[in-house]
Amino acid sequence: MNIKKIKKAEYYEETISDVIKRIDSNQLFLPALQRKFVWKTEQIEGLFDSIMQGYPIGTFLFWELNDKNAIQNYLFYEFVDHYHQRNTRNEEAKLPGRNKVISVLDGQQRLTSLNIALRGTYSYKIVRKHISNPNAYPKRQLYLNLLPREDEDFEFEFKFLTSEESKKGDNNHVWYRVSKVLNCSYSEVDKIHYQELKENNDEKIVTSNRSIIKPTLKLLHKRICGDKYVAHFDLAGMGIDEVLDIFIRVNSGGTKLSRSDLLMSTICASWDKARDEVEDLLDSINAKGRGFKFDIDFIMRASLVLLDLPVLFKVRSFGPDAIKRIREEWNNICYAINETIDLLIDFGFDGLTLTSRNAVIPITYYVYKGGNQKSPHREDLKKYLQRVLLTGYFGSHGDQALTGLREYLREKNQGGHYSLRNKRFSFNDLKQNMSIPGKTLEITDEYIDNFLEYKKGKQAFMVLSILYPDLQYNVIAYDQDHIHPSNNFRARELRSMGISEEEIVEWSILKDQIPNLQMMDARSNKVKNKTPFKDWIVDKKLVWSSEQEQNYFKKNYIPEEIEYEFKNFIEFFKMRKKKIKKQLISTLLD
Repeated sequence: MNIKKIKKAEYYEETISDVIKRIDSNQLFLPALQRKFVWKTEQIEGLFDSIMQGYPIGTFLFWELNDKNAIQNYLFYEFVDHYHQRNTRNEEAKLPGRNKVISVLDGQQRLTSLNIALRGTYSYKIVRKHISNPNAYPKRQLYLNLLPREDEDFEFEFKFLTSEESKKGDNNHVWYRVSKVLNCSYSEVDKIHYQELKENNDEKIVTSNRSIIKPTLKLLHKRICGDKYVAHFDLAGMGIDEVLDIFIRVNSGGTKLSRSDLLMSTICASWDKARDEVEDLLDSINAKGRGFKFDIDFIMRASLVLLDLPVLFKVRSFGPDAIKRIREEWNNICYAINETIDLLIDFGFDGLTLTSRNAVIPITYYVYKGGNQKSPHREDLKKYLQRVLLTGYFGSHGDQALTGLREYLREKNQGGHYSLRNKRFSFNDLKQNMSIPGKTLEITDEYIDNFLEYKKGKQAFMVLSILYPDLQYNVIAYDQDHIHPSNNFRARELRSMGISEEEIVEWSILKDQIPNLQMMDARSNKVKNKTPFKDWIVDKKLVWSSEQEQNYFKKNYIPEEIEYEFKNFIEFFKMRKKKIKKQLISTLLD
């Protein structure tokens, strides 16, 4: 940190309870450049164990702003107190007429954790309850088990519990709500609350552990209300540029903030609604189809590409002009991204099968610039995506790949602006004209042999999507189904068939590979389940017409010149592999 830039820096120490009171009385805020709260309950519980044991929890960095006009120009947020796993966001702070604002530059996660534990609640989903169930996210508060722990990683057991759960004490647990320690003095805590504990728990357990419980209550009060546990530097006399510089320096080390988080913070310093806009967009696109996992990094990088800015972005390169352009074009950016995600759903992709988010950005650029999305260009866009994912085109030097693809797609017009070179997308043209060192869209026979060894999952889906090009993923949910059910491959079952131990290993590997996988609508797959393939075929032939039967065997590359008993699995595997390879060669090789 450049000390010359800091006009005034004072060091202070406070108790945790004093800082919590400052948050409660709207004296302490978060600047817009801070990211949202991300700590899990386990991290908060571990933080309080460290506090109880007297371990340091790090210093904090506060920013004191004494410029009334600047305060009105910048955006500040209140601390979260009641956290909900699905929909918590910091509320914007209303600061009319304020002459001074103090906000947290470093330590947000820790201070928010303290605030939630001592003033609020933490709601996370109960296992096996559906997210739409209103009772799936009960409010929990932080409790301390006042009985000693044995053979545990933490000396003190803290736990987020519902009120009902806290009353289920036993021989090993007497729960005390941590926030109650704020409401009494050090001399009273072991008297008032000890009596309450006897009323709410088995009195014999509380009485027999009196020598442990009372000192633990006093220690908790001392740590929260007596010890000056929050050590912080206060920076004053600084504008947003200087503060942002310090913020980046503080947060760019380790794993505290990603580069995209820092970039988002930079944008928020000039565009007050940026974080809400980006999070709204992420919520929208990630909820589409079967769900996606796009993040801020994708949105920020896509914005740079779409606006024809340098792809290899750095935090400091995002000046006011670039931010202004993003703000002005935000609706068009959102439209292009949403249209692209709809295309992905049509192509059958979701968060589990999309192996590169960067691969999506050139499609978004094409859409943003007004490219034709109708057939056959839609099919060519699908070919592009399948090919770059299969070849790992974006696996290394992704910035170089994005730059090259954008250069292929665009041309500069007379006004100095960029437009599409051709609004009709052709994959063959792309393949013939793209030339990036170390990158190729060509697929060889060796590639295909590797594809056939892909196991059920992301990579297998890309191959299966080529083998099943006509499935309407946006209408029907499809699964990757084991033709010979995986349940048949248990070692015990295979030994009973006389399969050797060496062969058992081979069968167990082959069962998950492409030649034993087919795409099947989710409902039919659930019905098929563990049914042996031969039995399933026999049952289907009873209801299929000859045309339906022929269609199934053809579309699923099922060899017909073989018996389908499980004992013939290896022969079935080899014959279907041969048929699939022939199809892939026909589709992928020039």
